[in-house]
Amino acid sequence: MIARRSSEVQVSSFPRRGVRRAALSLTALLAFAPIWTAGAQQIDRLSKPGPPAPAPMDDSLRLGDDGSASLDAAGAPPEGGAGELPGTDAMDLRSGADDEDRPAPRRPGQRPPKRMPALPPLVPYATSAEARRAARLNHVPVPGDADYIAPSPTTAAPPPIPSKPRPRVEERPYAPIGIDVGLLRVRPYYESDIGFNNNPGGSQSGNVTPSAFTRQEIGAAAESDWGAHSFTGKMRLGYYDYFNAHPSDAPDGVGDFLLRLDAARDLKINVDGAYSLGTQGASSPNIINAGQLSNRPIVAIFSGGLGFTKTFNRLDLTLRGSAERDYWQDAHFTDGYTQNLSAYSYNAYGVSGRASYELNPGVKPFIEANVDTRLHDGAYWRDSNGVQVRAGTSFEITRLLTGVISVGYGQRNYYRDPLLIPLRGPLLDSSLLWTVTPLTRVSLRGTTTMDETTMPLSPGALTHAVNLEVAHALMRNVTLTALGSVTNSRYEGVNLIQTTYQGGLQVEYSLTRSVVVKGSFTHQRLDSNQPGSDYTANIIMVGLRLQR
Repeated sequence: MIARRSSEVQVSSFPRRGVRRAALSLTALLAFAPIWTAGAQQIDRLSKPGPPAPAPMDDSLRLGDDGSASLDAAGAPPEGGAGELPGTDAMDLRSGADDEDRPAPRRPGQRPPKRMPALPPLVPYATSAEARRAARLNHVPVPGDADYIAPSPTTAAPPPIPSKPRPRVEERPYAPIGIDVGLLRVRPYYESDIGFNNNPGGSQSGNVTPSAFTRQEIGAAAESDWGAHSFTGKMRLGYYDYFNAHPSDAPDGVGDFLLRLDAARDLKINVDGAYSLGTQGASSPNIINAGQLSNRPIVAIFSGGLGFTKTFNRLDLTLRGSAERDYWQDAHFTDGYTQNLSAYSYNAYGVSGRASYELNPGVKPFIEANVDTRLHDGAYWRDSNGVQVRAGTSFEITRLLTGVISVGYGQRNYYRDPLLIPLRGPLLDSSLLWTVTPLTRVSLRGTTTMDETTMPLSPGALTHAVNLEVAHALMRNVTLTALGSVTNSRYEGVNLIQTTYQGGLQVEYSLTRSVVVKGSFTHQRLDSNQPGSDYTANIIMVGLRLQR
């Protein structure tokens, strides 16, 4: 009893005011412990080198370990609390992100800063040392290259503004386009003309029947667009129909093609063919009857060949075999007489060789030799063997003057008839194209042939022909063409020389690519040393041409 009271006296004897002060001191110490810890961490962070920590945001909430939000006394989130790091939120604590890698925070409604476009690289002036060096090296360094050197500010210029390219001017805006037929591009056409001829039959002055006429013509040109091989060809067929001189009605035509097969890089196979269709008039020396013709005898020539070309660097060697068929139609006269011209039809077979060497891309000389034999259907005494040798060159001078020219010598021997002397003479062949201006072109062609004849004691005729053509474009769709030709035929074994002159003007007006209006005037004249064979003729013709 006494002991219990003594303990109560000891407890009750402890002053209550001291207990209250001790409790307040302990509470204050616990309240200021986080602030003290945060200050120590801040001092320790500032004392270490490294990037500064981002400043805490105002009016931000921090989540504690129990998920509750708290603010310090200054209205800022407490730092250094349990389970928190300064400047981080609970989401960053879970993901382990670092504030230094995060973008700067934005206030609600604040727009992101605008990014300025990158400036283009500096470009030196055209007259600067850097530009001249790039021109010599044919290389313009760009940023990122090993040899790129940024130009100094005194020689730099902004890059030029790209300009829109000008439209390309078409060289022949009214030329036909053509249509695709299989693997070929074909350009067909049809032409219808009407005209007047004051001497349709080519007769001498005392026996002339002028007449109007119509002419119909069809034709086509074809070419390939293949990668390895090549094909080109052209053809035409026409017919004259005279109103008052039907015996002078006559067909005409010409055509050829060339197929090149590239068997190997240095081996080519050439397949070619050609045809020619014409007639003989009353002035022809092959018509021996003095009567009037009731028809114009047809002369048709068909030929073909197969050749091989082997290339050895700049040297080309060509071997070609050929076959030809010449058909002559019989001549019929108004008095009922018929001249047997079909007996003079013949077949010809030949072999030719050619060697050419390319001196430079514009000059390629060559030498060529040809041997052939002619076998007639009925007039066997005119069978013959022939040899021709030519030498020439193909050339191209600044792309304004191009062509081929050759000279040579030829001879034909008539081994079945000793009365027929050999037919021999010089050979001259040429094909020149001169582009005087973009609007004017001049073409010159020359050929030499050894023609057959029906004249007794004459082996044939050595014929030289020269054709000149000058075309000028008055406008893009109007072309004026001047034509001229001279043909000289010298008949060996007899005293006969015939020279034919022809000249004319032709104008073409292209309405569209498909419609062309044409007009022409032609003058023909034949001079012969044989009396009664001369004649003149004037031909006027207008027409319409439809092409595709």
